[in-house]
Amino acid sequence: MIPTEKTSPAPTAASCERPSALPHRQYPCAECPWRRDVAPGMFGRERFDALASTSGRPGHEAAVDAAMFACHKSAEGEEEACAGWLAVAGVEHLGVRLSVIRGRLDPAASARGDGWPDLFDSYAEMAATQGGIDPHG
Repeated sequence: MIPTEKTSPAPTAASCERPSALPHRQYPCAECPWRRDVAPGMFGRERFDALASTSGRPGHEAAVDAAMFACHKSAEGEEEACAGWLAVAGVEHLGVRLSVIRGRLDPAASARGDGWPDLFDSYAEMAATQGGIDPHG
């Protein structure tokens, strides 16, 4: 998981420089759990339970300070947001929206690109398929 930025005090002249970019993958990797063509079982149910708070839904967005879903290929301490997660659930994460507003993330990062693999439509669908999680609770 990637911790999100906390809200900061009012900007000063020294802090008005362009903020650092939000690290993220550009394309879903071959084992990305958001891909429909990836066989289930790569990660256990407990991992999907732990990551559920990274993904909101319309009207119930993930909070600004909620962690972001990191690519499993990211090095610990150098996590990058998962491209599949950004394309499917990023818009329902207030921290992602804030990163776009602050210029830390190109809005195109939250869109499926040309030639992308077929992705699940929601966290609930992905977790149900990949982790055996009941999407209805």
